[in-house]
Amino acid sequence: MSIEQNKLIMRRMIEEVWNQGNMATAEELFAPDHTSPSAPQLPPGSDGVKMLVQMFRAAMPDYQMSIDLLVADENQVVGRFTQSGTHSGGDLMGMKPSGRKATWTEIGVLRIVDGKIAESWYEVDMLSMMQQLNGSK
Repeated sequence: MSIEQNKLIMRRMIEEVWNQGNMATAEELFAPDHTSPSAPQLPPGSDGVKMLVQMFRAAMPDYQMSIDLLVADENQVVGRFTQSGTHSGGDLMGMKPSGRKATWTEIGVLRIVDGKIAESWYEVDMLSMMQQLNGSK
């Protein structure tokens, strides 16, 4: 894959899957045997990402992710993101809706094989998100 094609895969994952909740795009982008070593408990393929997207979008109906930086080569793409949302929907990882808004960052790495996301790693600032949603500093 070309560098620009790999960047496009990341952009589509963020915009279409995370921001729009398009689960068909998740099925298109992720290889059936996709794994995420940073979240080994998730099911393989697109099922794991779909589960996370649905959870966040249900808990934060105004959820949005923006891309701050993308770097790629022929085999992988790395992105830094800023996410935000108001916890006004359902439970989120055991937290009841607080009505509070949170903004947090994430770094993601995708390994691309034959135009599909084969493996992914994520480092999410969950502590910042949880502190903001719980009203602590």
